[in-house]
Amino acid sequence: MGRLEKIKYAVKSFFYGMTVADIVQEFKKEKFIRNAAMMIVVIGDLLGIPLFYPLYKLDLLKYWLPEIEIWKRHILREKDFLERVT
Repeated sequence: MGRLEKIKYAVKSFFYGMTVADIVQEFKKEKFIRNAAMMIVVIGDLLGIPLFYPLYKLDLLKYWLPEIEIWKRHILREKDFLERVT
């Protein structure tokens, strides 16, 4: 990587961070929250939340298998508004 490429990369990263980095981070956070909500509806019985028995649970499980442990930790660690205040 030459000196000119490093400067180009630094300028590109600077403008990316200045313009859209916060928006991208918020979109990723929103995506995770929506995905967690979908997972709680479909596989909430892993946490003891019986909602309904979905027909496509096993089809979706192959996509969500790597994320299940992260999702469980996030859901069990999440606090309600009143818990945060006290």
